[in-house]
Amino acid sequence: MADRTPEMARAQIAFALQAKRESLAAATDALRTSPEDGEARRTVERLTEDVGRLEIQLRGAA
Repeated sequence: MADRTPEMARAQIAFALQAKRESLAAATDALRTSPEDGEARRTVERLTEDVGRLEIQLRGAA
């Protein structure tokens, strides 16, 4: 979407960041329930990386 404004970009990134944080919270709870679950651990790691990338993007869009 080449014609999106900086405000739209920030809003989209912020929305995605909030969704990833909520998913990370749920995945972390699942990992606490089953600490031996490798898939849950990988999900938490992936979501943690996703949140970090989105936070960087949001700072860059500000």
